[in-house]
Amino acid sequence: MLRNFITIALRQFRRNLSYSIINILGLSLGLAGSFVIGSWVWQELNFDRHYQDSDRIYRVSVSFYNSGAFARGPEIFNNILEDRVPEVEIATRVQKERTTNLYINDQAFEVVPLKVDSSYFKVFNHQFVSGNADHGLLEPNSMIISTKLSFDLFGSHDVLGKLIEVGEDKTPYKISGVVHKSENPTHLETDLWMPIQLKGSENWTSASYFNYVKLIPSASINDLQFRLENLRKELVYPTFESGMSYDSWVDSGNYAFYTKALSDIHLDPSMKFDLQAGGNRANVYVFLMVTIFLLVIAVINFVNLSTAQSAKRAKEVGVRKAMGTSRKILIFQYLTESVLVSLTALIIGIGISEIFLILFQSFTNEQLINGLFSNWHYGLAYFGFGLLVGILAGVYPAFYLSSFKPVDILKSKFSNSGKSGFRNFLVVFQFTVSIALIICSLTVYQQLEHLRVTDLGFDRENVLVINNADLLDGKKEAFKQKMLQHNAVRTASFNKRIPAGPSIWMYTFFTEEMEQGIGIQTFIGDDQYLETIGFRLVEGRNFSNEIASDSTAVILTESAVKELMLGPNPIGAKLNRGSEVIGVVSDFSFKGFNDKPEPVAIIYDPDGYRLSIRLQGNQEADFIEYLNSEWQALSLKDPVSYAFIDDNFEQLMEKEKTLGKTIAFFTSIAIFISCLGLFGLAAFTTEQRQKEIGIRKVLGASVGTVVLLLNKGFTKLVAISVIISAPLAWYLMNLWLQNFQYKTDINILIFILSGFAAMFIAWLTVSYLSIAAAAANPVDTLRNE
Repeated sequence: MLRNFITIALRQFRRNLSYSIINILGLSLGLAGSFVIGSWVWQELNFDRHYQDSDRIYRVSVSFYNSGAFARGPEIFNNILEDRVPEVEIATRVQKERTTNLYINDQAFEVVPLKVDSSYFKVFNHQFVSGNADHGLLEPNSMIISTKLSFDLFGSHDVLGKLIEVGEDKTPYKISGVVHKSENPTHLETDLWMPIQLKGSENWTSASYFNYVKLIPSASINDLQFRLENLRKELVYPTFESGMSYDSWVDSGNYAFYTKALSDIHLDPSMKFDLQAGGNRANVYVFLMVTIFLLVIAVINFVNLSTAQSAKRAKEVGVRKAMGTSRKILIFQYLTESVLVSLTALIIGIGISEIFLILFQSFTNEQLINGLFSNWHYGLAYFGFGLLVGILAGVYPAFYLSSFKPVDILKSKFSNSGKSGFRNFLVVFQFTVSIALIICSLTVYQQLEHLRVTDLGFDRENVLVINNADLLDGKKEAFKQKMLQHNAVRTASFNKRIPAGPSIWMYTFFTEEMEQGIGIQTFIGDDQYLETIGFRLVEGRNFSNEIASDSTAVILTESAVKELMLGPNPIGAKLNRGSEVIGVVSDFSFKGFNDKPEPVAIIYDPDGYRLSIRLQGNQEADFIEYLNSEWQALSLKDPVSYAFIDDNFEQLMEKEKTLGKTIAFFTSIAIFISCLGLFGLAAFTTEQRQKEIGIRKVLGASVGTVVLLLNKGFTKLVAISVIISAPLAWYLMNLWLQNFQYKTDINILIFILSGFAAMFIAWLTVSYLSIAAAAANPVDTLRNE
């Protein structure tokens, strides 16, 4: 019987070749888009879940002095766990290093290592190719590398015991283990693990290490939090000697522990000093919606065209029922046809999805996912997904076609017009989604343009930062003077922190009237720092290298003045029993576009390890050539490493830019799928109305009149879609824009433009068929009447 069903399905495919191609192509595109975006969503939702017992692993961090939640914690924390927290099975510390050079035969390779303690691989399991987790990092100058790094360095995985020189001083390290490079996503991404170097600190108010704990199977997060509360009360609180009661001390924000499940670290909001920039849960949900919409649009095409052609198959149903075929058999037959179409679309869709990945990567310069088939489970999941889509897409047509009454069909009383309302509803749904995606895509683009030009409180344009100026050593000042000799350079400054830079400094500040200090973000630079970076002095004066007392002076932002309650006249105020406030600058954003400006203190230090240079406009290329030549003349070990501050802020927008490009890319696919369905329906409608068109032309109707008649119905459907999609898109974009401190106004012109674009695309899709039908000779149409 199944063989007979397949034969009938193939016969139907050949008989209605154009509709079958539209069905398969629409489903293929929908499945391909769903595979790509769905795989990315799966990847984002499964960060760090591949580690054994990941549900028992937590990161413990702290905050102190009202400074906000850090992702790190003190060194002492892990030392007391064995005696004080029996629920912890094992704990480990992690420290992220800056980009480090590895040297093999004087050839340099850049890598960003993690420094970890010897228990790291017992908490985070890895597959060892050589060496083992127990002894891998016991020696101080040992290291464990991934198979990828091993192959990059030596072209082989048989490297146990080999030496690698690390850093500027080329300290030799011995390879004590090689682990398999996993493709699974993790926030602990690295190819090199080195022994951590502890300081022996017993200070609770430090945030130097990422502390991870693995709980025993019988323990819960509530047990851990209960123990942490006891630690705070019994060990931390006495060290503050605040004179306050414990409850008052806690309420004042002096100290807190934070626990975060391993699987939540990537998508939860980032904490201060985090290991890496995390994901965005809102973006994940947006992409998930796009995946669902793409698939639904493709399925709607299948349902629409299947029900639209029901008149052609009505006699087949009537004859088969009259011959005794049960409705159950007919349903199974039509589901078989649907599944065959879906599986064909699945095979084609897999190929298209690989093309999508290549196109998307060239379109966005982003690798969306590691690969569609990096795991055999994915292939099985895709097959099951395609099978499920085929069944779901075929359910309604199967039940609808099998419901025809043979008496009505054989007496020619059957009419297909009753279901046109449902088909129209599906077309409206398709175009509502497509138009909403167009509006969302344009709004994201508008927001990105707004961020590029928005005022962040300082002049971020034309500031080049040399990040490895510490290599200059005693030649720093002479090199700075060399840079100032170039006519493109306005000012130059040595400093330790820049907006949107990798470094974070935070000091505690207090006045004599305050019972406790407040942690404030701190920027450090010389007397040219303010002018070079572009901070705006609104009150007081800048630092001066001729005033000795400026070595302890402080310049505050306006919000820092309010935070420290210095009143309307902050100049001259004393902080930390000796530091004097000499100036106030306007608030500025330094972390990105999602958060409002935080209070900032700027302190004086002429011995910075970064050299920031403000350039005249349109002379960057000449200066960079000059910079490279002067750097090379010093014969330093490493090439100059530089970046522009505005480029750093551009990098902070990468997630939003990727979101915008992804929505635009898959919006175009959604529109194409919708137009495929519209084309198929238009072809069917035109075919059904051929005789009507012939009669109208005989009676004198012009080609234009007939085209307008045929397009009128589809125009109404698209117009309804525009009306429905506008409030939906406005709500979604308004929700998304709430993530930004600096946000654009939603422009009504975007809605108008999207509506006209959708109308134009719909007309373009159906007009070819309408014009062909209207231009046909009525004699050919009516000769059989």
